[in-house]
Amino acid sequence: MKPLKWIKFWLFLGWIFIGIVVFLSLDPSPPEMAGFTGLDKISHFVAYAFMMLWFGFCYLHGATYGHVGIGLIVMGVALEFLQGLMGYRSMEFLDMAVNTFGVVFGWFLAKTRLSSALIYLEKEMFHLQRH
Repeated sequence: MKPLKWIKFWLFLGWIFIGIVVFLSLDPSPPEMAGFTGLDKISHFVAYAFMMLWFGFCYLHGATYGHVGIGLIVMGVALEFLQGLMGYRSMEFLDMAVNTFGVVFGWFLAKTRLSSALIYLEKEMFHLQRH
């Protein structure tokens, strides 16, 4: 874990986002993206990159963070299979690949200084409270 005062809150927000992705993935009538070719794939990529990066804000690189990445990849694949089984959505192998690339991209982003965003935010918030 990173040295965050509100770590439970930040992790809770990450789990909320995962819940939103699961809900939208299994919803029989997801939001329409009419008129935008490829926006579906972009939204998959961004969602999975963001989830991976978010947990990179919370966890140090190591076994736990690696497990998060593997878990997100498995989740993306499993949700696609579930979509295919439900009959009202379709399973797409390209979505599985885009989800995986999003996780990998988020992992790389989390290896940059960007992964300290929550540490910086907490320091600024606590600094403002003292004044």
